[in-house]
Amino acid sequence: MKAWRLATVCTLAALTAACAPQSKYAWGSYESSLYQHYKTPGDTTAFAQHLSETISKAEQSGQKVPPGIYAEYGEVLLEAGDTKQATVFFEKEKSTWPESTSFMTTMIRVASGTKEAKQ
Repeated sequence: MKAWRLATVCTLAALTAACAPQSKYAWGSYESSLYQHYKTPGDTTAFAQHLSETISKAEQSGQKVPPGIYAEYGEVLLEAGDTKQATVFFEKEKSTWPESTSFMTTMIRVASGTKEAKQ
């Protein structure tokens, strides 16, 4: 009788675990690194490193990079003066999330320093 109960409990536990929600995106440590960045805004190096790790882990594992992560990393790069790499990540955001096309086009113009962006 005990073996039957144990088997039933294990089966129910396995079925319940299988129904657990799966994350659509690879968030990594984004939430904690964003909190830390807001807490100490002058330390952008650590924040940039966390964003880079989140992106590379997601890409290597074949998971989808969450919306806005490419753009946020591009903005950090732009603030650091790396306009070419910033543009690369703005383009990635634009191609991964088509609904961001208008905003990313503007950010690409800002990064390239074109006259339309300055108006």
